[in-house]
Amino acid sequence: MTLLPDHHTIDDLLAKARTRNRYAAYDMATAENRLRARQAARHRPPRQRTSDTALTRTEWTPPDNERTPDADRAWWDLNAVCLLAIGPDADRHLGGFITSQYADKAGALVFACLLHLADDSSGARFWWRFAAGAGHQVAEYCLFLEHAHSGEYHDADYWRTQLVRRHFEPAILFGDRSTVPVLCPPCMEQIHSHITHRHHSEIGTIPLPQAALVTQLRTLTSPL
Repeated sequence: MTLLPDHHTIDDLLAKARTRNRYAAYDMATAENRLRARQAARHRPPRQRTSDTALTRTEWTPPDNERTPDADRAWWDLNAVCLLAIGPDADRHLGGFITSQYADKAGALVFACLLHLADDSSGARFWWRFAAGAGHQVAEYCLFLEHAHSGEYHDADYWRTQLVRRHFEPAILFGDRSTVPVLCPPCMEQIHSHITHRHHSEIGTIPLPQAALVTQLRTLTSPL
């Protein structure tokens, strides 16, 4: 066996393996403050989130735009879609969701949007995925917006592709963005008492609506 003329220590090899610091000039403190502010905003009740831009925006985030949507804009559009979803006929859809043993995609969308507005993001994602898997385009749009807001751009691009393939245009379905309510109904936190949680060995904890939530939903939507 022929030995190499020079012998490198493990420290030498590790030094060569290190990648160059591409963020030497990055303002880490500013970035951390921005992330903390966004995280705090996300965990406040949605009715407490106010923004001049949210009140004046007239256009929805278009899924056919290849640019990554702004996280805050994606959040406001998602909140608005959820408020639309719990409008007229939402109680009927939710009732159908319960009587069908949680197999109705329209009711799954309504329930997911309720969970989102009540700050249960993981539960909302679960039922959005269920509805999207059944072909509900609004659920796909919700997932696109939610992943974009969370900075999960690979997942956002996946749902963007599905929406573009279906020629989804939010303005045609939802109308003018500025006419959508931006504040949640005042009793949103009360829905938690009408939700049970079932544990699944493979999926994890799944939120499920009780029948009383249908009546509660009528109260929530009455001011809209």
